[in-house]
Amino acid sequence: MRGNPEAVERSEEYDSIRAEISTTSMNAFEIYLGAFRSREALKNVKQADDLLNSIRILDFTLESSRRSSEILSGLLRRGTPIDLRDAIIAGTALVGGYTLVTRNVEHFSRVTGLSIETW
Repeated sequence: MRGNPEAVERSEEYDSIRAEISTTSMNAFEIYLGAFRSREALKNVKQADDLLNSIRILDFTLESSRRSSEILSGLLRRGTPIDLRDAIIAGTALVGGYTLVTRNVEHFSRVTGLSIETW
């Protein structure tokens, strides 16, 4: 939605091979929050609706709640915490066996076993 050229190019590549594109319910929350807080809220909420209605939304389940809590607890113990929302995203991705596409490698790389792709 931000028009990052690399992200646009990569998403077009994924579309061309019909790769499964999904996001977490927490990511959906973050997208909507940004849209509602923007100067052009009506336009951006519509774009968010279009995007999120075109992909699979991964639910925050009891299993992903447990895994997210385990991740954050371990990182807090080590003194290297990440944001609660990031822990929820990581836990949801791990439970589903998904690769997380992110530019926030600094935080997500702290999560053991999480497959990360940057674009």
